[in-house]
Amino acid sequence: MKSIAIIGSTGSIGKTSLKIYLENKKNFNLKCLAANSNLKKLLNQKKKYNPTYSFLLNKNITNKNLINKDQFINKFKKKKIDFIISGLGGYEAININFDLLKVCKNLLIANKETIICGGEIFLKNAKKNKCNVVPIDSEHHCIDFFYKNFFKKKEIKEIFIIASGGPFYNKRLIYNESIKKVINHPNWKMGREISVNSSTFANKVLEIFEAKILFKLRNNQIKIRVEQNSLIHAIIKLNNNFLIPIIHAPNMEIPIKNSLGLENNFNLNLEYMKLDITNPSVFKFPIIKIGFDILRMNNHAAMIFFTVINERLVNMYLNKQIKYGEIVKILIKTFRNKYFLKKITVKNINDINYVINFAKKFNL
Repeated sequence: MKSIAIIGSTGSIGKTSLKIYLENKKNFNLKCLAANSNLKKLLNQKKKYNPTYSFLLNKNITNKNLINKDQFINKFKKKKIDFIISGLGGYEAININFDLLKVCKNLLIANKETIICGGEIFLKNAKKNKCNVVPIDSEHHCIDFFYKNFFKKKEIKEIFIIASGGPFYNKRLIYNESIKKVINHPNWKMGREISVNSSTFANKVLEIFEAKILFKLRNNQIKIRVEQNSLIHAIIKLNNNFLIPIIHAPNMEIPIKNSLGLENNFNLNLEYMKLDITNPSVFKFPIIKIGFDILRMNNHAAMIFFTVINERLVNMYLNKQIKYGEIVKILIKTFRNKYFLKKITVKNINDINYVINFAKKFNL
């Protein structure tokens, strides 16, 4: 029986992970559930799933039935947990994910901000702590699975990160678009923030940053394409120009189950499958151009800066402080003056937090 913990258990990835756990209880010993600040939901989960420990990341909320984060880390430093699923969102999850590397053998992670902001520093810490980092975002999970099971890195010519195109790919973009329409993703049930990012293609920009870091790709090896049914998640192009699409049903359970060594039962009917792969317009979705410009900078600070500024703008839009079109407009304006970021070097977790705090306070 393998030990497992779910950090971010009250969020969408956490709930999916708990569903999988419930279906496979005989295989796992649930060591811990943790949430950011939702005490009521966490206590309900504690009662229902009976983990050994539970904690909240928010230090301002205490409860006699919970331990704190530091106690959790100290309890498992010697005898590590086999699998920790980290479903926390946003760059606020970065520090806890660095801590989780110390207490688990396999960290299943869906948090783009940790991979991007943590960069090589995060991966080196994982190696130092003998922790295997397993991406469970569908695109990177597919690439990771391919690398581990099939071809060697030197045989790969290009990687295509595949987007769904979001709700407006074949529609006219409206500057003052409603939140309801923006977050109405055609294929996936996702949180509000990631749905906005999908509509602007900021999500794909974050994913090309992730791919570069996780798989140590050259800038010219990374491409973006669109397949609107969300059936193709990545395409691998070999040196002999063979193209290998990786296809699975658009369901988050699949990469999580695969990472836990479980079988998934989501079959696809090839008889009715229609696939249409297109190249997204950088004129309609200019955030894509910003992303590849940042890649060419080869500047870790610029990736962090984009991640935080974009998140700030999305939250401003969701709080009705700016219009939908202003997300892209402000990002373009901000990165016209991006070269000041060349002066910032990122060598450790303190530098990462410095750039994040700098971006949080940056005058938009």
